[in-house]
Amino acid sequence: MYAMTPIYIPLDLQINTLLKLPVKSLLRFRSVSKLWSSIITSQQFRNHHLNIASSSPPPRLLIAFEDFYGAKLLVVSIPNPNVVLSSSSSSYKDLSLVNIKGKIVYNAGRGLICVGAGFENVGILLALDDLPWRLEHKIVVLGGEETWRESPCVACPHVVCTKGLYMNGTVYYGAFMKDIDSPHNSIIVRFDVRSETFNIFNVPSKLVPVGHECMWKERGWSATDKTLINYGGKIGVVESPSVCGFRLWVVEDAEKEEWSMSTFHLPESYVGVDFEVMDTFSSGEVCLVSKEWSDPFCLFYYNLEKKSMRSVAIEGLPISDFKKIQALSVTVSDHYESLLSL
Repeated sequence: MYAMTPIYIPLDLQINTLLKLPVKSLLRFRSVSKLWSSIITSQQFRNHHLNIASSSPPPRLLIAFEDFYGAKLLVVSIPNPNVVLSSSSSSYKDLSLVNIKGKIVYNAGRGLICVGAGFENVGILLALDDLPWRLEHKIVVLGGEETWRESPCVACPHVVCTKGLYMNGTVYYGAFMKDIDSPHNSIIVRFDVRSETFNIFNVPSKLVPVGHECMWKERGWSATDKTLINYGGKIGVVESPSVCGFRLWVVEDAEKEEWSMSTFHLPESYVGVDFEVMDTFSSGEVCLVSKEWSDPFCLFYYNLEKKSMRSVAIEGLPISDFKKIQALSVTVSDHYESLLSL
């Protein structure tokens, strides 16, 4: 009998091969050897794997159905209809089976789902208390102590008004400066994830509607009708469509307070539908959801370049119990599977 000669595979080839595998396979392959386990669980590998995955269109979408008062939350992951040809009833994953504590899904980013109950989670592991008399800012860093700690905003005291937008290592959100009763109090806050620093830039006062306290809301605690989006690498602010259309503001030069504005009109077949803005996706389209749900559940995509609109029906979602509830919200986000964990 001849003894088998061990086959030598260079370490860099092993790592490059592992980087191409899906998360489910990597979790299983941790038990192959101590070497593979140390590679797969290392922070550098996890970040590199996610960066490779996120360089392509997201394979899945995350949809959350939220009942504010009943604290009922349904979170599903579906194949991205912009990547695959169809979404069938057997292709969704019910993430509610995981023990998710909270009642609002704010967004998803870098493979993590931001779920809140009391704090306004505006971005990648940055949480703000939106109560104006408290104004707490907290962050958590993965791979370290992984506990929430204070990160005060020294730029200026402010109240958060919008959900966060994560773009190129920075979290952006709309806010207004506390204790300043002026149209000039509307700001966009920038939080640099790497340096953990806050900066602000002003929203031009001419963009604040007459009679409004700031750009983001009218008076008091009224909810904002505006959403921050990634518009070709620039910050965009899009308002929820009214009877026949909506406006989009784009920050052309933050320091010079140069903004552009465009108006878009809905196709005649959608005029009068009450839409909410979800986000922009890799396709460059704005995702809209009707406040009046249909069966099957539908996503609507507005192409800002072609000024056209299309709908995608998502079959088989278990949302029958939610149709009877009044205080409902829906969140739609790009979703990448990730090795990162809290």
